[in-house]
Amino acid sequence: MFQVIFRYALALFKYKEDDILKIQDGVEIYQYLRFFTKTITDGRRLASIAFGDMNPFPGRLLRNRRVLHLQRLQAELQDLEDQQQEFMRENRRDDKELDVSEDEDELL
Repeated sequence: MFQVIFRYALALFKYKEDDILKIQDGVEIYQYLRFFTKTITDGRRLASIAFGDMNPFPGRLLRNRRVLHLQRLQAELQDLEDQQQEFMRENRRDDKELDVSEDEDELL
């Protein structure tokens, strides 16, 4: 809940950023800040600023990064499976060679 309130508080300042930056006097900014929330008339724009513009990780960026990491994980998993298969093939080959050498020892 605190994060939502904080986002809206920051969005209020962002909403009126141009007006606030024009103020040069400390008393004037104090007076402006006392009443500036009454001048905000577009709630949708305020919500858009709070949860869209000020969002450090937009949804599209998160989706793209998830896809990228999923692809990397799938490639890594495939590589591990390939290594496991290669290991199994080598062990079978070694086992067959041992069987053949044991048979030769019995003949001697």
